[in-house]
Amino acid sequence: MLEKTALVLIDVYNDFLHPDGKSTAALSESLTKFNTIEHIQQAMHAARSANIPVYYSLHQQYHDGKYAGFEHWNPMLRSVESSHAFEEGSFGAQILEGLEPDPKNGDTVISKHWNQSSFNNTDLDWLLRQRDVTNVVFAGLVANTCIETTARVANENGYKVTML
Repeated sequence: MLEKTALVLIDVYNDFLHPDGKSTAALSESLTKFNTIEHIQQAMHAARSANIPVYYSLHQQYHDGKYAGFEHWNPMLRSVESSHAFEEGSFGAQILEGLEPDPKNGDTVISKHWNQSSFNNTDLDWLLRQRDVTNVVFAGLVANTCIETTARVANENGYKVTML
């Protein structure tokens, strides 16, 4: 069963997790209360020790003009655009140190997601099916948006879902 399992880490950017991140202050109480970073690290280390591949789902990165002409805004896109979160080339758009992908483990960075789902408009489903993955474990940020939406889509696509 483990050979059909993958861990998907969602939005483990410095802008969410590092003390100097643009969005960390809004999440700091929750990050501290639930030891979020430690638990993500534990999940990643457990996956690697069991030879379970880790997939990285990262939000689209901001740059000037990226959202120019957008007609169908939602709060997530407005927040990224107004805060310049995950700005291309910035410290905030880097994966938190210690959580980086390890290609030797089969870790894969998927195409970046635009909104909350790591499946919509990305190659995650295709990449999981290439390895015949049927069980997905989700960890990362933010539970009530990106993780929950991704888990719901995964369930609708027939995956067995675990949310950490």
